[in-house]
Amino acid sequence: MSEVRHKFAVVFLAVVVGILVGALLTEILTFILPTGVVKTFFMKEVGFGFDPVHIDLALLEFTFGFTFHFNFIAIIAVALTVYYFKWWL
Repeated sequence: MSEVRHKFAVVFLAVVVGILVGALLTEILTFILPTGVVKTFFMKEVGFGFDPVHIDLALLEFTFGFTFHFNFIAIIAVALTVYYFKWWL
């Protein structure tokens, strides 16, 4: 594997792992944090993407669409994971 492909694979893996860790931490902290300003700050989500598009071809039906949801914990988790994985670059 070339050096560029290796670096891309490591960064891609780090981002995916960071997203998963951020989602897990968000779900855990949703139950742990009491209602208040801190919980609102950490759990506020910003989402963007495309609404689902439905295509009906009589024989087949397709639905395409995606949405990304980000919050503060997810961004911190991705940054820390990429920082940790940089040692494999």
